[in-house]
Amino acid sequence: MLSDNEIQKRIRCMGISELNPMQRVASAVRAPGMILLAPTGSGKTLAFSIAVLKRLKAPGIGVQAVIMAPSRELTMQIHSVLRPLAAGYKTLCMYGGNAFSAEEASIRGGVPDIVIATPGRLLDHLNRKTLVISGARILVVDEYDKTLELGFQNEVRRIVRTLNRLTFCALTSATRLDELPPFINADKAEIIDALGDSTPQIMVMEVPSATRDKLDTLAALLRHINAPAMVFVNHRDAVDRVCNSLRSRGVTAMTYHGGMEQRDREIAVAAFRSGAAPVLVATDLAARGLDISGVDAVIHYHLPVNEQAYTHRNGRTARAGATGNAYVITGPDEVTPDYIVTHHPFYPDMSAIDDIRAPWAMLYINAGKREKISKGDVAGFIMKQCGIAAGDVGTITIGLDYALVAVRPADVSRIINVAKSTRLKNQRVRITTI
Repeated sequence: MLSDNEIQKRIRCMGISELNPMQRVASAVRAPGMILLAPTGSGKTLAFSIAVLKRLKAPGIGVQAVIMAPSRELTMQIHSVLRPLAAGYKTLCMYGGNAFSAEEASIRGGVPDIVIATPGRLLDHLNRKTLVISGARILVVDEYDKTLELGFQNEVRRIVRTLNRLTFCALTSATRLDELPPFINADKAEIIDALGDSTPQIMVMEVPSATRDKLDTLAALLRHINAPAMVFVNHRDAVDRVCNSLRSRGVTAMTYHGGMEQRDREIAVAAFRSGAAPVLVATDLAARGLDISGVDAVIHYHLPVNEQAYTHRNGRTARAGATGNAYVITGPDEVTPDYIVTHHPFYPDMSAIDDIRAPWAMLYINAGKREKISKGDVAGFIMKQCGIAAGDVGTITIGLDYALVAVRPADVSRIINVAKSTRLKNQRVRITTI
C-alpha cells in the first residue's frame, strides 16, 4: 500500500507542486462512491487517480482497479498520468485498435493490478477469458456522460456484473448527469461539483457566412485569429474536405477523426501541439481526451449536434478557468439552437489572402521506443550531428516505432541530408517531413 507521503512525493516528481481545491477534496473522499463533476482541463484524471492509489493493496494479487473510458485517446491519457504515480504496480492500457495479442501477451507476463480500458475491448477480454477482474474492488467510469452517449450502457452493465467485490465506485463527467447508473448508490456517494467553481471564460461570437459553403469565411476567420485553433465538423468526410480546402488556401492544417489510424492521429496531435500545424480540423472525437494546452480558439464550422457536444468542443479552449474564444459560423439559412448564446457577431476581413504558415516544421523519424530511441537521443542528433541550435529544436514526441521532432523550416533540408549518411544512436534511420 502507498502512504499519503509517498503519493505526494510522486505527485511532486510529476512537476505538480500543489493540488487544486477539487483534487484535494476528491483525494480525501472516504465514502464508498464518488461523483466528480468538473470541467475539461481541471485535473479530474489526477483527482481520481489519487483516490485509486489510496485504495490499492499490495501489488501482485490480481486486478484491483478497473478504469473505463469511452475512447482510446482518453484511456491513453489516463495511463500516462496514472502509470508513473502507480510505480511498483502493473498498469495495463487496453483499447480497440491496439493489437489484442500484445495485450494478451502482457497479461500472460503478469496479471495487471490496474486495468484502464474502453468498455468494448475490456468485454472482449472477458469473453475470451484472457483476463479475470472479478476480484477488483475499485471501479472508475471516466466521462460517464460520454459513455452513455456512445451507447456503451450494455457493455458497462455486463462488466460491472462481474465485479462482485466492489468497495469503491467513482464516476466523472464534465457536464451534470441526467441519470445515474444502478451500480452506484447515489445516497452513499459523495458528490463533488466543481462545474460552477471554475467556469471557463469564453467569448462566443457568431460569424455569419454569406454562402452555405462556409470555406471562404473559415479561411478568413483563421487568418484573423492567426493562432492555434481547432475547427470542429460533424462528419469524417467533411474533415478531409475542409482540411484540403484550407491547405489549398495556404493554411497549414492537420486532420483528426475516428477513421484514421491511431498512429496518424497521434502524429496530427503532435503536429498541432508543437506548433507545426496551427490548425486542427476534427470531429467531436477530439472534443475529449486530448491533453492540448494553448488552444486560443474553437471554431464550430458545423453547428454541434447537441448541447453536450457544444460544451465539450468549447472545453478545448479556456481550460481550467482560463480565457478563450469560440466562433460559431452560420450559413444563410441556419438558426443557432437555444443553448448557443453569442456575445456579438464577428465579421472577418474577407479580402485577406495571407498564408498561415507554421513557425515549425515536423520531421518524422522511423525509429522509436521499440528501438530504444529517447528524446535525448533525438535532440542530441539534431543539435550535435546536424549543427542546429537548441533554440531551433521544438517539441519531441517518441512513439512506439517512430519519433517526431519540430524544427525550423529552414533547417529541414540540412537535417534530412545529414541523416542519409549519419547514424542516430548507432542506427540507420530515415527522416522525412510529414
